[in-house]
Amino acid sequence: MTTIEKIEIEAKNKEVALKEACRLFSEKVEDEFSLEDISIELLKEKKKLFRLFGKSKVYQATLELKEKIESKNGEFKIEVSDEGIFLIVKQPVGNGREVKMDIIEEALEKKEIVEVDYAAVSEALTLDGEKVKIADRKYELDRDAELEFKLSKDKMKAYISHTPPLGGRKFTVDDVIEELKKEGIVFGIKREEFAEVFNPKKPLEDFLIAVGQDPVPGEDGRIDFQFDINSSEKKVNLLEDGSADFRNLGRIINVEPGDLLATKVLAVEGEPGKNVIGEDVPPPPVKDIDIPVGENVELSEDGMELTAGIEGQVVYNHDAISVLDVYTVKGDVDLSTGNIDFTGSVIVSGNVNDGMEIKSEGNVLIEGSVYGGNIEADGQIVIKKGFIGAVKGTLKAKGDINVKFIENGLVITEGDLVVQDAIMHSNIDAGNKVVVEEKKGLIVGGKVRATKEIIAKNIGSNLATPTEVSVGITPGTRDEYNNKDSLFKDKQEKLDQVIKNIKLLKDQREKNDGRLPANKQDLLNQLTRMRFSLAAEIEEIKEERKSLKAKLEEGKDGRIKVQDTIYTGVIVYIGTSVKRIDEVERFVQYYLDDEQIKSKPYS
Repeated sequence: MTTIEKIEIEAKNKEVALKEACRLFSEKVEDEFSLEDISIELLKEKKKLFRLFGKSKVYQATLELKEKIESKNGEFKIEVSDEGIFLIVKQPVGNGREVKMDIIEEALEKKEIVEVDYAAVSEALTLDGEKVKIADRKYELDRDAELEFKLSKDKMKAYISHTPPLGGRKFTVDDVIEELKKEGIVFGIKREEFAEVFNPKKPLEDFLIAVGQDPVPGEDGRIDFQFDINSSEKKVNLLEDGSADFRNLGRIINVEPGDLLATKVLAVEGEPGKNVIGEDVPPPPVKDIDIPVGENVELSEDGMELTAGIEGQVVYNHDAISVLDVYTVKGDVDLSTGNIDFTGSVIVSGNVNDGMEIKSEGNVLIEGSVYGGNIEADGQIVIKKGFIGAVKGTLKAKGDINVKFIENGLVITEGDLVVQDAIMHSNIDAGNKVVVEEKKGLIVGGKVRATKEIIAKNIGSNLATPTEVSVGITPGTRDEYNNKDSLFKDKQEKLDQVIKNIKLLKDQREKNDGRLPANKQDLLNQLTRMRFSLAAEIEEIKEERKSLKAKLEEGKDGRIKVQDTIYTGVIVYIGTSVKRIDEVERFVQYYLDDEQIKSKPYS
């Protein structure tokens, strides 16, 4: 189908007329066209009005758009019948690729067709869809179709490859399924999917013909805790006015005698699967678990329930569930009370005075302040007022530490450090986060380190007070990992050599009717003891190396977030990378990217 549009144009020459025609046709015709589709014909010339000389010309522009033909590549097919071997060529359409002689030759060679009449082949190349005989049928060269089956190592998948026949026997879908079963592949056969893609005349390579049924995993036994085992990880609550409640964190869980603490849920066995040769595939084994029993708790006779034995605070340390009683000091910890070393939690209604110590296997709550004292807890430490370390005071906790402010002190926690007002001229080491964001929210002077994150409103001062803030791993941690890794490899090499020597001595003993000279027997005994010792050392070093590697990975995600201002004089460390603050920055956070400390707006 051809579309023709015509317009008349008045112009001074043909070139101008062509440009104008192109513009007008663009407004009139929606289809795409080129300048080659437009023809220009001079119709007449006429005099220009109001001029003494010159004539204008009138052209007729014709746009002829022919229907675009979709291009299609040429194709060919080789047919084998009793009458002979025939070639059918379909010519290309539009700009499609032509069928070439070399492609046909390649196909004939693959089919092992010999004594071909290439004159007939060349004739077929000139025809469109007509069958042309190019060779006689040679029955002695006929070949049946071939099937090849592959089985995965776990016998859960089977693959099939098909080579079409050359004049010989063809396979139907039913034939293939029957051959599959003869190979022992009887389960999970994908018959419908195979039937959709299978063509007896075409090759097929590594088609997934059968898939086994995976076993259904069971469920390991577990402990249902009747209290919040993550209470130490609870976040600071925000009040309606937007301020943070650092006092009511709900991190201490009190229980009464007989309170249910945990129940045991039995393991559930999984269901077997089946591989493609019909064998059962057992599910992964399930693990049972017992309730971890600690102090001051009672386990039911059937081992299914754990209850509190006394009034106190329930504590879970991954090894045991215990209820710890509470020691209360109604007043200050001073010379009248002496130092406190208690298996449970400790509550002090007053202050902890200079030089006094508290050690607790539970939590420590101090309603007042700590002046130069030393507090150590397996749980959490909460100080309602301040901690004035006076250089010699320390706070150490395996759980979180919460305090109003810290001045000239040493604080070490395996959890979070949450400070209301300020950390001043102190050394801080937190295993998780340091948060200083209420009121002043200030870190100034000293060294503050956290594994994961430091959040503060202001860091440093306008006097450029030397201040270090650090997240992620320390150089010491990286060196420790490298040393452990090196030691692990050395021990492995040593163990390999020991095992090699043991084998040599045992071979000698076997050749000598089970006997060895006394000195070599002593050496064999010594090497055997060394083998067991080295194996135990390697296992221990492997676990230590694994733990250190986990710390290295955590260190890469460290963040330092500044909600207001960070001043000059501050040094930022993330892992082993360093950045000195040379100009005041506001509302910013620092992170590690490509071993470089970079910054972006605080969010």
